[in-house]
Amino acid sequence: MKDVVLTKNLGYLQLDTSGLTAAIGPTSYNMGTWEPVSGITNIFVMQEQIDVAGLTAMEFTFFPLAGDVQRGPTSMGLAYATQGIINEWIYVTATPIDFTTSPQSMMFNLPGQGSICDTEFQNIIWGQSWTWAFNASVPSNFALPVNTTLMGSGEPTNGDRLYVYRVVSTVGYVPTPGSFAELPSARLLISGQLKEEQEFQQIMRMRRSYELQQTYDED
Repeated sequence: MKDVVLTKNLGYLQLDTSGLTAAIGPTSYNMGTWEPVSGITNIFVMQEQIDVAGLTAMEFTFFPLAGDVQRGPTSMGLAYATQGIINEWIYVTATPIDFTTSPQSMMFNLPGQGSICDTEFQNIIWGQSWTWAFNASVPSNFALPVNTTLMGSGEPTNGDRLYVYRVVSTVGYVPTPGSFAELPSARLLISGQLKEEQEFQQIMRMRRSYELQQTYDED
């Protein structure tokens, strides 16, 4: 048994909310892999991976124990002073998620709302969601988290990589000239243990990962 801490840096996101549809920018430094979700307005996703092949290839299984996100403050422009929220999710999955089809791309709406199906629940190893609202009590553009939720099954995996997603959705803002929203850079930390399982358990866990992968490949 070996204790490990896996990390992944998740880049900064600035959104221009001066129009009916939010858009990335104009600032894009240290932005990473952010992109809008195709066919769905005002939703943006960052897709990253953590390579664990060097750990699990030694016939070890990764058992996640805890996770955390180190981050700075979220900022919201004047369009959010009276209404509008930002929903944000960061989660780690055992198999990739296809954001190009409508049912699968909306999957991130389910974690933290109690309506996630069994297959999706098993696939999400760890995650956290936030709902941000304008902080009217501070004379600045800071946002206040009105809800924070942990999620995930904590299921172990012997796959060769973990898939990390950060999703942002803007809801109910009033388009205003010069309006914006900013999500800070963040560092994801996942701690766990590497354990050697019996061969049968290894095989069954690999089979389950394959079944999850096939589920997300359905049309």
